Amino acid sequence: MNKTLLAAALAVVAVAPFAAKADENNQLNNFFVAGNLGQSNYRVGGLSDKTDGYYNLRFGWRWNGIVGAEVGYADLGKGKNVADFTSTWAKARAAQVGVTAKYNFYNNWYVTGHGGYLRSRTTAGVTVGDMSVSQKSWNNGWYAGAGVGYDVTQNVSLALNYDNYHVKYGRDTSQPQDHANIAAYSASVEYRF
Repeated sequence: MNKTLLAAALAVVAVAPFAAKADENNQLNNFFVAGNLGQSNYRVGGLSDKTDGYYNLRFGWRWNGIVGAEVGYADLGKGKNVADFTSTWAKARAAQVGVTAKYNFYNNWYVTGHGGYLRSRTTAGVTVGDMSVSQKSWNNGWYAGAGVGYDVTQNVSLALNYDNYHVKYGRDTSQPQDHANIAAYSASVEYRF
């Protein structure tokens, strides 16, 4: 994990001066903040309720308004299974760092894509009758997504998005870890400044 994070940080530091020089005369609004709100879907077997609320908040910068870097935080909701006297559940959250791209293809219409590294914190629990126990784990993973949207003004955009988060659960690295793909369908607002 440390080697991957170090390599990503060095790549950003190495490219940043060249990107800044290339962008000196560009008048586009390159810094952005984007918020997504929608529904997550846990793609894991054995769950009776796989959907929950989802939100994501991202900050970033695009060179020439097209390609750039982003950081963000996502709450992926909760997946659960409820039986007679027993219920199990998992709730995942993720900090993310990656690349982003936006391309206007017709008038104010555009497509977006993004992806990168995530650090997830998953809390899983079991409740039997009145007794409950839970455990947290922190793991590495990845995310990727795409969207289509419309520039309402020069600074504000609205979009519909699909994102996929690949998270793991487990604290003991010597044992196999549980993997899960969590899909997210959302609407988003982006503000550029």
